[in-house]
Amino acid sequence: MNFLSYIEQNKDILIEVLKAAIIAIAAILIYIVCTRGKAKKEKKVKKQAYTDELTEKGNRYLFYLDIDKFIEKDKNMAVCFMDLDEFKLINDSLGHDIGDEVLRAVSRKFDESLPNNAKAYRLGGDEFAIIIDQINTKEEVILILENLKSIMNKPIVIDNNTISIEYSLGVVLAIEEKYSRKDLINFADNAMYYIKEHGGNDYYFHNESLKAKIDNNIKMEKDLKQAYENNDFGINLQPRINVSDTSKIGFEALLIWNHSVLGCLDAAYFISQAEIMGLTIKLDEYVLKTVCEKIIDFKNKGYNNVQIAVNISNKNAFKKEFIDTICDIIKSYDLPENSLQIEMTGNLETSKLEIYKLMFESLKQVGVDIIINNFEIRQESLELFAELPIDEVKISSNILSSDNINEKVFLDLINLSKDLGYKVIVGKVNDDRKLVKSITYNADKVQGNFLFKKMDEELAEEVLANYGAYRLRIEEIIVNAKKLY
Repeated sequence: MNFLSYIEQNKDILIEVLKAAIIAIAAILIYIVCTRGKAKKEKKVKKQAYTDELTEKGNRYLFYLDIDKFIEKDKNMAVCFMDLDEFKLINDSLGHDIGDEVLRAVSRKFDESLPNNAKAYRLGGDEFAIIIDQINTKEEVILILENLKSIMNKPIVIDNNTISIEYSLGVVLAIEEKYSRKDLINFADNAMYYIKEHGGNDYYFHNESLKAKIDNNIKMEKDLKQAYENNDFGINLQPRINVSDTSKIGFEALLIWNHSVLGCLDAAYFISQAEIMGLTIKLDEYVLKTVCEKIIDFKNKGYNNVQIAVNISNKNAFKKEFIDTICDIIKSYDLPENSLQIEMTGNLETSKLEIYKLMFESLKQVGVDIIINNFEIRQESLELFAELPIDEVKISSNILSSDNINEKVFLDLINLSKDLGYKVIVGKVNDDRKLVKSITYNADKVQGNFLFKKMDEELAEEVLANYGAYRLRIEEIIVNAKKLY
């Protein structure tokens, strides 16, 4: 039987076999196509899961995975945290579209400057991270970061806007000592914030000194919280002498912390940490209530016309709720007229003039005098102060020196304050020369250790009880100081 006859006799069977083969091949092809499509789709999904859409850099999730991978393999590495200085200003002034272009430009600068053993990530917002592996020394990392710095310092042009990109970058090395992922992130982040607080636009390496400072801040935060709960705060009072009428005396209230181990601590020691914790609002309210109660106490004991100044944080002053609370506290006490002053630092912002107006007007309505501390001659300051109901300004006698130019600046500052209608307090009067210069140049009040050091409430009351004798001594000091010049 020939081949054709065989086919003819078995064609039905062969047709069925052929159909089955075609179906099988089709199934295989479909499987291949589906598998490739699924793999491609999975690859795309995986890329999206690990990639920042805007910059196409690795995202926070991939950053964590890569750190864990290097830790598991016990690789030497440097971890860097970076964010852009004043990026919010770019967004606010030029718009978010320009801001997005800046972030893309930063990503391109990474591509241009970083070597193959360094990988950049965008963690979100204007926050980036870099992992550098295959390193053995700090110097290798410095070379990479210096090259990055030179590229980052080149301005970029977007829509005819020339933009300088500044950044703060913190670095932690895992070479001789290895760390957990949590420690690497915390150390790099802390180093980044350290350089940001010290001017920015540079990098800084985590070190033991910084770690000790952070550990101290953590302990202080815990102690501050406990101190507030235990009511371990108090006030000291430093007298202010009215040089044109020594019969009048006032005080500045100074917050203190009665620490169980370190003793009496000035606010300068802890106020920055308290501000970070958001504790200054409660502390400002505490000082105000304490002073109001002390004024009433002095009044009930016959010490009339005592005036006490209370410092409040400029940051708190922007908050309407805080000012409303301050005014409610003051109204709740029947204070003698002109017995309370509110003192603020002079670094007021011109852009917030309307906020200050509302705040100052609210305080004036409850009978408070307003003092501006650290008064300085700047055009924007003068324009701002001229619009506000300020009663007194406080300047530091530290400007005085043997240099006649500085002495003239001191005189001009007092004269300008007088021309603007302000009374003048000269602070930090710690020697007879500063005292006599303040008097000669027509200051209204003086304050400093040369006359009175800060004192607790009990000693302040003693000063009031014996002020007749103190007043004679003050006048004697003034007379003797004048004889020296």
